[in-house]
Amino acid sequence: MGKLKDFKGIEGTDFFEQDRGFETLLGDLLPVEERAPVFASLHECARLVAGRWNELAREASRKENLPRIVKFDRAGNRVERVDFGIHTRQLRREAAEFGVLNRTRNELHKFAMVYLLAHNGEGSLNCGFSCTDGLVRAIEARGSEFLRETYLPRLLSIETPLAGAQFVTERDGGSDVGAIECEAKPNTDGTWSITGEKWFCSNPDEYFLVAARPVGARAGTSAVAIFLVPRVLVGGQVNKISFRRLKDKLGTQSLPTAEIDFEGATAWAIGEPADGFKTLMNYVIDTSRVHNAANACGILHRAFLEARNYARQREAFGRAIISYPLIQETLVGLLEKLWRRRVLTFRIIALVDRFGIVPKDSSQAMWQRFLVNLAKYRTAVDLTNSVREAMLVLGGNGIVEDFTVLPRLLRDSMIIETWEGAHNTLCLQIVRDALRSDLLERWRSEVTGVLERWPPDFLSLTRAKLESALAANVATITRERLTDQAWATKHARRVVDGLGSVLEVAWMAETAVRRASSDSTAALMTSLAGYDLLPTQDQFEHPILEALDATALSLIEERPIQTDVARL
Repeated sequence: MGKLKDFKGIEGTDFFEQDRGFETLLGDLLPVEERAPVFASLHECARLVAGRWNELAREASRKENLPRIVKFDRAGNRVERVDFGIHTRQLRREAAEFGVLNRTRNELHKFAMVYLLAHNGEGSLNCGFSCTDGLVRAIEARGSEFLRETYLPRLLSIETPLAGAQFVTERDGGSDVGAIECEAKPNTDGTWSITGEKWFCSNPDEYFLVAARPVGARAGTSAVAIFLVPRVLVGGQVNKISFRRLKDKLGTQSLPTAEIDFEGATAWAIGEPADGFKTLMNYVIDTSRVHNAANACGILHRAFLEARNYARQREAFGRAIISYPLIQETLVGLLEKLWRRRVLTFRIIALVDRFGIVPKDSSQAMWQRFLVNLAKYRTAVDLTNSVREAMLVLGGNGIVEDFTVLPRLLRDSMIIETWEGAHNTLCLQIVRDALRSDLLERWRSEVTGVLERWPPDFLSLTRAKLESALAANVATITRERLTDQAWATKHARRVVDGLGSVLEVAWMAETAVRRASSDSTAALMTSLAGYDLLPTQDQFEHPILEALDATALSLIEERPIQTDVARL
């Protein structure tokens, strides 16, 4: 580049074509007959994401185009709606026409598109995608014939694209769903009347999933029911809701988040009210957590692409900054985090394709629940810092809103951390689940199985470290320890990080073993993951650092590599 005036961005390219690691992962996970059609769809989606949809997302995020509440129409009639803005509406319609909700071939295809869409951050699109997907799954699984016939077609229609929402949080009940006070009263015609407030209502478009407590129900989480509340009833009259205000959020600003009062609003129960919380968690929250993880991975990849593109072109002291070791270390570090978080997320999605979002087998259901909670936590917990690292590659240009998408991605990353369960909540849930199920045994069996399939002369140092970490975790994280509530509560995040780090390295290694004969990239990434996650006595002398001297640029450019990885 030489001079900044000659800089060229990555907009208008094909983000999937630039993502050889993701293509490799999907190639491993997809059935052979699905690869060609899914890849063709993803290339088309990626070009839209980098081109027209990138522009629409950027315009939607401008202050003058942000959402606003509309209480009355021009004739003074009450309408109670949110004006999402012309750019958001156009983007949602085009995404719906592309078929993100109802024309995907399988779960891997759907969530690969979520991943690609997240290259533009939330972009006024992905929260609506997540909420609508969860609401559709809940109605398909537990909804009445009336709900399936009347509202499923609308939720999947391009006329009301991605218009589903989920309203659980109240002022005094965030992660504590049992503290919900919003009340549901049965009506004689089979409907319900919802009264109360909801404090954090993202994507308040047309169709709301609302958590409320039936009149007379006992206190606590298990008595919470869920309902479909349309903004406008079938006859055309506005439902009895009232918007208070929109949140002035740090990130996802083009996605409205409202405070809403329900004033006897007409609603329909989704499934049996007594099963409401279970339905909410199984079909709605778990779905949203998988979306959240895929979003985090997509944001991280866009951050890497932006940093790499700038480093290729920006010169300092006579050469492109991509040639400097510390810049290479940053870029390789971003890519390594992406690889292992993405392997974790998309192996879960492959399980959803195989067993469903709610497996019939109780052991498999608990295992998937653990993995979903783990992936939501692990993908989100260091995302904000990763985007910040990418911004710093750009120096001062990294904080300029009209130079790069990274400032918006940084703000959206903080929201990714707060959505769908705070870190502590997720870790505590995993610890509770481990105590009442075979989760620890299943985790140990999973990692042991990988080690049994791992050739002894392949990544020998990483294998030894993984065996040591596995033994240490097995010795430390015992049922006796978890039975001690004070210990389990105090160490919940350390417990989950221990389980997660070992599993991520194991699954990375499994990918590396499969690819060993054709490409050493996955093996190098596995060694890096082991260096980053597992205890290292001397961080200055690890052989992966020597290997990076010769391979860092090839890793960054995602070119195939052949190198000796036996002792790594």
